[in-house]
Amino acid sequence: MPRIAFGLVVAGLACILLTVVLVMGDATLPGRLPPFAAALLAGLGGVALVGGLCLLEPRDRQSLSG
Repeated sequence: MPRIAFGLVVAGLACILLTVVLVMGDATLPGRLPPFAAALLAGLGGVALVGGLCLLEPRDRQSLSG
């Protein structure tokens, strides 16, 4: 389970880093890359990052049952 979670975290960070590199490198200029693709890449990176961190978070079932 930790391997999948760490993989999601790394993939999320890589997607966000790639988005930053694309935006800083003027890849979103007209005719190169649609802004929707950069937004989608950033969104998928965020979802993967949060999902991986949620999988790594320990769960305490006794405190949830009250």
